[in-house]
Order: sequence, then C-alpha cells, then structure tokens
Amino acid sequence: MEAQIIDLTGNVKGKIELPKIFDEAYRPDLIKKAVIAAQANRLQPYGPDIYAGMRTSAESWGVGRGVARAPRIKNGDRVAIVPFAVGGRRAHPPKVQKNLSEKINKKERRKAIRSAIAATANPYVVKGRGHKFDLELPIIIEDSLEELTKASEMKEFLQTINLWDDVLRAKNKKIRAGKGKMRGRKYKRKKSILLIISEDRGIVRAARNLPGMDAVLVDALNAELLAPGANAGRLTIWTESSISKLEEVFK
Repeated sequence: MEAQIIDLTGNVKGKIELPKIFDEAYRPDLIKKAVIAAQANRLQPYGPDIYAGMRTSAESWGVGRGVARAPRIKNGDRVAIVPFAVGGRRAHPPKVQKNLSEKINKKERRKAIRSAIAATANPYVVKGRGHKFDLELPIIIEDSLEELTKASEMKEFLQTINLWDDVLRAKNKKIRAGKGKMRGRKYKRKKSILLIISEDRGIVRAARNLPGMDAVLVDALNAELLAPGANAGRLTIWTESSISKLEEVFK
C-alpha cells in the first residue's frame, strides 16, 4: 500500500510504500489495556502520616460520668482520636504499601501500539474521535518539517494543509464536573494533532505551544499518545523518515 508525501506548501511531492504495520488488525481491547497500564504505572503511592489524628492528650473518662466512653482531650470535653470524631484518625486510610501498578505482557503492549498506529490511517476511526481534516490518511510530510522552530511557522504550515481547524477545536476548554475542580484540574482540553518525527531539529519547540498538540520521536511512541483516553484514531502527522523507521522500532 502506498501513501502520498506532502511538502511544506501542501503539494504532493511523491509516494512512499507504507510498512506492514499499517495492516495491523484494530484491537481496541488491547489498546485500552496498554493505556490503563501506562496510566497506572505513573501513579505515586500515597497515604497519611501513621500518627495523623493521634497526636492528642485524649483519654476516656471511664464509666459513671453520664457520658460516652469516647476519648476526650484533657482540660476539655471534646472527643478526639476515634474515627467518628472531628479531626480524628481515619478508620481505613489509603496505604503507601498498596501496589498501584498494572502489568501487561511485552507482546501485548507492542501489539497494542501497532494496532493504534494502524488506526491512525483509518478515516472512520479518526473521525469518530471528532478530528477535523480533509486529507488522505496517513498524512506524511517531507523531512524539512522537522526544521521548523517557531509556533508561528507551525501554525502557517497547518493552515496551508487545512488542519488548523482541528487545533482550534482543541483550544476550547471545558470545566470539569465534580470535585476535581477544587484540586488543581478545573479545566479539560481536547487532544489535537500528534506529530511523529525521527529527529528533533527544532520542531518539538515549534509544536509544544499549540493547543492539544504533541510532538514525539518515533522510537518514544506509546499507546497513550496514539490513543488518548484509550480511544484510538488520533489525527497524526508523520515525517517521511519516521515512516521508514517504524518497522525497525516496532518489529
């Protein structure tokens, strides 16, 4: 199977033979498993200080006082220490010893990445994620793209090939539902274009400031970048040399 190579002006420069990885079967189950494993393995163990809620002088008054035998602070009558008291210890707090990681077989993880790569060339799957484009997939650009160093140059290029609308789609922020709003993650933003390169000659700096856009070396690809939220079919731009290295990296 062949695909077109586009230059920086948006014109077709030539054709390239696609590697067999683009014929991989679509496996959303494996992709989801690989993404969840990647997210779980980033989690940091957490838990309270073992003496949290216990640093107090509270003791029970015993029987015969006409009150409950809950521990009360000295020189007062406020209940402390016990889980039902305000400021008391937690009954079953999260433990730092808990293993939060998820395991996935090496072959399964590679199969998931190969499947997610193939999904980037499927227009039905890519449009199903809500991306806006009118080019033939996969989108392959000549290697001179890697030499762009400014966000303004990247913007001009995306406007030339009619992909700027997808970046604007990701610019709109959504306020998160629930208590996450209070915990440093008030806004949610969509993912836009994934740019896959073989060498960073300034393009990562040019792409990093555009909403929802990521740039990554082909040998650092993972399932989460290709399928954010475990939903495959991210709109992806490849450079010519990154396509040539694919089979070498993901044998």
